[in-house]
Amino acid sequence: MIRAVKLSCLAAAFAMFGLATACNDPQSPKAQAQLSLADGGTLVVDVKTSGAADADSWGAIDPDGYAVWVDGSSSQAIGTNGLAAGDHEVALYGIASNCGVYTLNKGPNNPRGVFLMDGVVGAADFSLSCGSWGGLFVSTNTTGVDLDADGYTVTVDGRTSQAIATNGSVTFTMLDVGSHSIALSDAAGNCTVSGSNPQQVTVSAGGTASTTFSASCVPTGAGSGSLTVMTNTTGSNLDPDGYSVTVDGTISQPIATTNGSATFTVPAGANPVALSGVASNCTVSAANPSAVTVPAGGTGTTTLGVTCVVPGARVSGTGQLGMGSPTPQSNVQTFDFDVQADLTGRFSITAYDDVHQDGSVATVFADALRDPATFITEYRTSSNACSVPSHGVEFDAMGRDGPDLVPFTVIACDDGPEGSGRDFLSFFIFKPSGEGIGRSGVLTSGDIVKR
Repeated sequence: MIRAVKLSCLAAAFAMFGLATACNDPQSPKAQAQLSLADGGTLVVDVKTSGAADADSWGAIDPDGYAVWVDGSSSQAIGTNGLAAGDHEVALYGIASNCGVYTLNKGPNNPRGVFLMDGVVGAADFSLSCGSWGGLFVSTNTTGVDLDADGYTVTVDGRTSQAIATNGSVTFTMLDVGSHSIALSDAAGNCTVSGSNPQQVTVSAGGTASTTFSASCVPTGAGSGSLTVMTNTTGSNLDPDGYSVTVDGTISQPIATTNGSATFTVPAGANPVALSGVASNCTVSAANPSAVTVPAGGTGTTTLGVTCVVPGARVSGTGQLGMGSPTPQSNVQTFDFDVQADLTGRFSITAYDDVHQDGSVATVFADALRDPATFITEYRTSSNACSVPSHGVEFDAMGRDGPDLVPFTVIACDDGPEGSGRDFLSFFIFKPSGEGIGRSGVLTSGDIVKR
């Protein structure tokens, strides 16, 4: 069996084990972990880590080393002649929050592909950098009517900016330790940000600080009307205690799980409606919250559909890996997926750092409704790549990459709340040319949810 083992600073290589170590040596320490192939060659995993020498500082090199996975698993049977010749995926996990993998011109490039030949040594080289950095989680909470339609902009220290929804969140990573100025801008004229703006937030090494901006919006018109909200829940394992529906972020009423309704008197205009108290195995089918327009003296209605599944049998996610705007040549990947254990669903990822000769950005997807030749092939309800294995899901698929059909594997970890910078996504595609391409990392925006 091939096993991925995590250990601290041992300069050793064990036959039939994939090991990678990191030592507290500022001179780019390195370990060559050998994965011996019975009656064959050897796969060498070479890890070079740079950072501070002080093991007690958060700028120090990852003190307990890393774990090497081969072909998406920490445990895999080896045949009589060892790992088969051909393409294999090698991934490095267990990386400390203040460290990151980086490869020149290829971004994180973790996991990555390795091509093995019988009797020949194959190698995978990982370069990591560690520093005294931390993260920042910024959220917004907006109440009222006629909310800002295009959201706001949040800026750190007047230099780095991200768009943020009126009720949303974003994460900034690799910020220097210390105090930072956080400003919210681009609020509509009928909306007011309460409290200090900008805010001062202190980022600690290896941690993720958080702050929230609150805002309220007033109606742009006059008068009031009636708003009726209904629910329609389908599926299995329905939420037993119903939900709560909130209008304008301020007024709430309980509402039944199936075919329930609640009526409110509200100001005329676009009123945000949000459903809360939804069980983790259930999903609201539309945007939540969503705006419902109520005319002055009239009535507005909306129905919120909810679908429930067997717990743990569904995973979905939307978001981004990498900092900055998703533009060609930027080290950013965006993704959107919703996959179920019955092998239905869809997945797509766009890699803006992979630009084709015609200038188009590489996109891989699997969606049988969009392209019958693409489909989900396997679904696993946990993953040892996640901080808590039960928070993760792994699935395999046959996808479309331009004119080519390509197999790929995804690991998704629901390790934290939306935008917290803790959820993790790993994607690996086997290209027809023989090389493998992978991307992985914690989300810089968005969320992964296992239900």
